[in-house]
Amino acid sequence: MTAEDPARLNLEVYDMREGLWHPEHGDVELPQGWEFLPSGEAFLTRRVKAGGAYWVVWRPRGRNREHRRKLGLFAPARAIAQARSEAAETAERRVEQRAVGARRRDRLEVDYRAEFTAAVLRWLDFAPEHEKLAEEIALGAAEQAAVVGSGRVGRTKTLTLDERAALAARAFIRHRHTDYEHQLVSLDPSGVSIDDLDYRDIKHDAQHAVDAFLDTHRQR
Repeated sequence: MTAEDPARLNLEVYDMREGLWHPEHGDVELPQGWEFLPSGEAFLTRRVKAGGAYWVVWRPRGRNREHRRKLGLFAPARAIAQARSEAAETAERRVEQRAVGARRRDRLEVDYRAEFTAAVLRWLDFAPEHEKLAEEIALGAAEQAAVVGSGRVGRTKTLTLDERAALAARAFIRHRHTDYEHQLVSLDPSGVSIDDLDYRDIKHDAQHAVDAFLDTHRQR
């Protein structure tokens, strides 16, 4: 075998009608003693990849398939067998670790929501007689902006907590305490063809409405 022997390389191959194909190596034969490991078993995949050579196998794009689809990987049967053995031996421990990790993430999430809510309350700085309204806005803003994995402002790392809180509070007030949404619906009930200039005008007016709302409820 040479250094360029595909059996010694980590490749991305395509499952074609005629067989396996690689953009540089062309048609490739599955090495003797290799087996297929389907996608979906993350622990096995990681262990097999750590063991040496493997080929990731894809289903190519087609007329009815816009993107290629990962099917799994080919690797030496002994590497897959070793990974399955390790998976069986560590299954109980990994379940416990996942449970511990989930509980830790839940605690962190509860703490972050509380911290975010407190930051919104500080930024609102409402007068005592509007305390209940401030709590409703803070809780609502945290609920909408801090959803895990949402990509919303409450999850961005490029802003400080106070900046995130301010943007989330303004957005919540804009949607719940101004006629912003009513104006959008009046322009286009379907919500799909609002002119950019019209939208900017509505957004600009809504920002002023938010400022007025805050001025009315903040401490003097």
